[in-house]
This record gives sequence, structure tokens and C-alpha cells, in this order.
Amino acid sequence: MNSLKIGTKKSKFFINIKRYIFLFFTYSLGINMESIKLKTNPKQNIIHPIPPYNGYGTEEDSLLNVKYLNFQYKVSEHYVDKFKRDKHILRFLAKLISPIPSDEERKFLLSFYCRDEAIQVYEIAERNSGRKSGKFYEKQRVKNPYTKQYYSEKDFMLGNLIYVNKYTFKLIEMDEYTKKYMISNKEIFRDADIKNVVDRIKSGSNEFNDYEEFLVHLIYVIDPKGNHFVSKDDIINGIKCFGISLSEQEISTLISRLNRSGNLYSMEDLYNYLAAN
Repeated sequence: MNSLKIGTKKSKFFINIKRYIFLFFTYSLGINMESIKLKTNPKQNIIHPIPPYNGYGTEEDSLLNVKYLNFQYKVSEHYVDKFKRDKHILRFLAKLISPIPSDEERKFLLSFYCRDEAIQVYEIAERNSGRKSGKFYEKQRVKNPYTKQYYSEKDFMLGNLIYVNKYTFKLIEMDEYTKKYMISNKEIFRDADIKNVVDRIKSGSNEFNDYEEFLVHLIYVIDPKGNHFVSKDDIINGIKCFGISLSEQEISTLISRLNRSGNLYSMEDLYNYLAAN
């Protein structure tokens, strides 16, 4: 019996026994058979490094294949919201930012699909340019190489740079549908909200006695010769004189409210619009 005591090492080392055996040894044989508590190492969290994306399929699907042995289908948190944005496509005329001089003349149609947040790029080749119009980049989701986040709607405004497959595109124009979409979604496109743009211009009136005095001075700085119609650059430079730098999208939002004669914009409209808002 002594060879069966807890803690006795013969062929095996006992550290615990069942209850009825404990009672037999304790009351019948007078042998203490208390369990032995072994020291245990603290639980370790094993971190398995995620391999880099290999380019096949979508990054989300590849990640699910890494985490699970069997196929998993995960519904995105904003999947319902994507259906609300179905068929909304933001189209921009873009130019390629490149150190190669001949690339400066190249034009591209960059489309952003709001539902699946995918980007597609077509090249628009000029006649006798030696290039052929056609698909430049297949439709798919793209990550910003600096933020490491996928591009979303808020990233697409005039003047912004979009990095696609080691190419850099600058958004220079947009179609009418995109303009209306931005106006209808002011909470996303703040630079397309005319109220936000006017408020920024109003911030330059702090050093004047009143807002009307500021507007008169602003119009004089923009149009000192009293031509009544000025260029886009005249408006930009005039506003800059008051320490206000508007983005290209904000400038586009402002001048889209003004009547124009060719490439010139009405100063009377500018004054009336700023005074009314």
C-alpha cells in the first residue's frame, strides 16, 4: 500500500485520486492522501503572423483562408449601406503625374464604384498620339500606399492624388452626375458643401468692421480694374490675399454658382452670393 501513496514514485507518479479511494486510505488505513498541486506555467497567447497578400483574389478572402480551414463567408458590417450606393459611379478626368514629359499629355477616365469601392481606369488617347484608348487598370479595390486603407468616397475630390498600382493620378475634372452626388452627400464631401466654403471665406472678415466692408474689399482685390468678369486664377489669388487657401474642390464648388462668359466669371454674382449666405 505504501507504494501507492500520492507522491510516491515507482513506475508512475500519483498526484490525485478519486474521492472513494481518498476516504478508504484516510479512514481505514490512516494515510494522508491529499492531492499535490503542481506549478503550472502561465497561459501563452501564440500569435501566428499573417503572410503578405499574394495578389490572388481579394485581400479579405485570402485572409479568411488563412484564419479558417473551411470556407467562410463573412458579411461586411456596411453591406446594407453598399446596396444604398448601388449604381453610383463617380467619374473623373485625371492626369498622370510622371517625370516623363510625354506623360503630361495623357488623359485618363478614373471611375470609382461606390457600392464595392472599386477603381477602374481607362486611358483616353488623342488622335495621332501613338497611343490606343482602352482599359488601363482593371476594376478592383485599391489601398492607399501611405494610409494602408482602401480608398473610399471621401478620398475622391478635385485636386486629390490617387495612387493606383505605382501610378499617381491627379483628379482635375468631374462629370455632372458626380457633382450632383457630392452635393447630395455633403456629410461625406465637405469641400463640396457651398455653406462650408462660404464660412471659410467669411473667416477672412475678422479684421474688418463688418462683413459688408470685407466683401467690398474682397471684390476690389479680385477685380481692381472693374472688368466685372474675372478668371478662376484671379478669384483664387484674391481670396489668398486674406490668408484663405481653398482646395481645388472648394474653388470648383464656389465658381459653379457663378454665371460665366467663356472662361471668365461674374463678380456681381460672386458678391451677391456671398452677401446672401
